[in-house]
Amino acid sequence: MTWKRHIILIFSMTSLTLLTLEIGLRGYDAFQGRSFWKTYGNILAEPIKLFPFRTFGFDLYKTVDGQTYISSRHKELYPVKKPSNTFRIVCIGGSTTENLVEGVHYPKALESRLKERLGRDNIEVINLGNSAYATPHFIILLALDVVSWNPDLVILSENVNDLAATYFPNFTYDYSNKYSNPFFFPDYASRFTIPNVLFQHSRLYWFIYHRLHKNPTYSVQRKSYGYVPSPVSSAVFKRNLQSFVTLAQGNGIPVLLASQPLHPSEEYFVNHMAYKPYNDIAVYPLQGEFVSHHRYYNTIIEEVAAETKSFYLDNDAILRGETDYFVDPVHYTRKGVEQLAENYANYIIKHNIITSHQRQSVVSSLQNNTN
Repeated sequence: MTWKRHIILIFSMTSLTLLTLEIGLRGYDAFQGRSFWKTYGNILAEPIKLFPFRTFGFDLYKTVDGQTYISSRHKELYPVKKPSNTFRIVCIGGSTTENLVEGVHYPKALESRLKERLGRDNIEVINLGNSAYATPHFIILLALDVVSWNPDLVILSENVNDLAATYFPNFTYDYSNKYSNPFFFPDYASRFTIPNVLFQHSRLYWFIYHRLHKNPTYSVQRKSYGYVPSPVSSAVFKRNLQSFVTLAQGNGIPVLLASQPLHPSEEYFVNHMAYKPYNDIAVYPLQGEFVSHHRYYNTIIEEVAAETKSFYLDNDAILRGETDYFVDPVHYTRKGVEQLAENYANYIIKHNIITSHQRQSVVSSLQNNTN
């Protein structure tokens, strides 16, 4: 019977150890302000939403006590119907607009600056940035949602997400060659594995799971494309920007287009792109060519602003290459986020964009400013 006692003892000690670890982790969660009973880290409990037309993103609306609000990218709430005497700015872009560092993102920092410098509280700056969004997503956001929010100004800054579509095989006008990649869709198979389902309520299991599934790295494929990006993709990017501005201006909404800053370091580029699981099909240009392509796309933004008589801010001229502002080629440090907000605040105040609560005044301001 000795071997049976040994087995029982080993089983009992193992169970006690696992139970102790489970209780310890849940106690730590409770100490951190999370629930002791909720299984923190359970990916099966995370909601999966498919957004019609946009295919991925975040929920733009939240209902509180029976009232529906606009919910920004970082969950600040704004009334769907703009309050009277309020100047509403909507910031649209990809992850560089979403960019949250130490609790700060540029739209919120911009809102604070404008309120302080103009001495008024009735200014809203709503962040609609979302990682990987490109101009097709922006057009849909504007058409289906933002126009109905009656904004007084829309800020749009994006470059690299559109540019990246060039580096996926078989370029298509709607970027489906890029956004049909499984990376941009919920992966049910990898979530609902047998172990995940069986142990989904174990905090210890998810603690181990997330340490075994840290972001893997992938090789970055590169080849020469030449220093000028594809004329077809460049034309599509310009067309999309023109469509966006036309839709906004057709609804009486002024647009501020801005270039996207870049840090040209090859080390920054490779370190950032090494975590992209679609690197098995995406092939990037040589570093000097990528920098040239990015600058070319910024030039297109400036051209569209001039042709459509939109406001234009060259953020790239201010932040470009400044290491203190970047954590990778396009995303910002806290200092970079603050500088971006400063750029927009200075521009908006210099051009008297917030001169009244009526959009017509902004349009008149735009027509009177040639810079």
